[in-house]
Amino acid sequence: NLQTWVVILDFFGIGSGDQASHTASPSRVEAASHQATEIDIKVKSLSVCFNRAEMDLFKATVLNYTSKIILKDGNFEIEGQLGNFCIKDLTNYGILYRDRFLCRGEQILNFKIFKYGAEDEELVRDFDISVDLKMAAITYVHTQRFFSLLMDFFTQFQQLQETMNSFRVSSQRRNHSVGFKPPEHGTGRGSRIKLDVEASSPLLVLPMSSSSTHVLMVDLGFLEIHNGFKFAGDEGTISASKLSTLKSGELGGRRSRAQSGSRSSQRSRSSARSMDRASRRSARSAGRGMSSDEDFNIPPLKIVPSHKCLLDVMNISLRAMDLSGAERLSAFTSEEERQLSDVEVGSCLLRKQVKPLLKDKCELKLQIERNLDKGFSHNVPDLSIKGLLSKVHAVVDVEQYKLIRGFLAFNLGEPMDNLNEEIDIIGQTPPADTEVLWTTTFMDIELQNVTVDLVEQHCILPD
Repeated sequence: NLQTWVVILDFFGIGSGDQASHTASPSRVEAASHQATEIDIKVKSLSVCFNRAEMDLFKATVLNYTSKIILKDGNFEIEGQLGNFCIKDLTNYGILYRDRFLCRGEQILNFKIFKYGAEDEELVRDFDISVDLKMAAITYVHTQRFFSLLMDFFTQFQQLQETMNSFRVSSQRRNHSVGFKPPEHGTGRGSRIKLDVEASSPLLVLPMSSSSTHVLMVDLGFLEIHNGFKFAGDEGTISASKLSTLKSGELGGRRSRAQSGSRSSQRSRSSARSMDRASRRSARSAGRGMSSDEDFNIPPLKIVPSHKCLLDVMNISLRAMDLSGAERLSAFTSEEERQLSDVEVGSCLLRKQVKPLLKDKCELKLQIERNLDKGFSHNVPDLSIKGLLSKVHAVVDVEQYKLIRGFLAFNLGEPMDNLNEEIDIIGQTPPADTEVLWTTTFMDIELQNVTVDLVEQHCILPD
């Protein structure tokens, strides 16, 4: 469970932060900088069950894992490979789809991760953390309920680690170090994580719901992820960088409560509470037509010099992507009844529909920008996404339309229960300033040469 793992990892000094440097003498620090520790790890098979007091949640299994860890000059480096890895859903909602993440092959992953120990406030280095991943064919079964459960579990895990660290350094000044966790509101800049990811033939399985045998199968073809770091407004970025160029209601800038009253974009929970107070005040001006800045007697927003936020600019490319419908069958289906197009996913079998959704494979390109300064600046959205979907010709009949609508309503849109709604999904507490709204997510997807044919049924030609 959470508490057990936090205590175990803290005992071995994993995730507890580098606090020794705060009290060590300069001579000891200099001596330690010339020392290096190398650790070789080999695991033939390891299974870990994660649970809560009332039930088991999921189980992770690692096979044929080898790695080498180097600790030198305060830096951390790990390089290795992974033979197989799978995650099983042990909740009551995982009866039909136990296997949520697994690989198709004998070796799933080669990885290399390097992390600097010291901060780089002047941005002298090219990155803070470097992640190099080469993945083989993997399969991921997605339901929003299980994904939310995972995020909730690991968010609480991070918070418990932070609690342990706060007890340890309560009487000392706490310095921020490089790490994977995003900065909390009002704190420093997020870490620059350099990504180089390649994956061949990843398969994404999207059930209509946890209890439905109808699924969407997305063959992602070949996935590439590369990124760099730029300031907002630099050439090649999509985030707005100057507040002076933004009008009331436009995307990207920091706005007053009244100016943002009609926005329907995603907002933080604190901004939702501000909107509730604004709506009560606007009710008193009923009968005068639509509300405006003058109705609230609010002076014009004063534009201050804009801080140029540091952005993590990721470029994601999906080539030869295909989409089809399928039906879940039992893994005990006899060999005589199986077909060549059947796909085995752990404890079940997926049979593709004869009628295709796409006439040809398509290509999707995404540019995703994360605001690394969102801990103290919201001059640009926290997350900006711009995509290009090209050369798509889809033919959708009634049953396929029901499948797509069902996936959106009963999988992605499934109401969640027994989840801690007070915990932000990325482990951050809301800011104290509830009088200001900002854009958290901006999405712009361009459809180029996209055709969708809606038909009652497909015309299947005889063999």
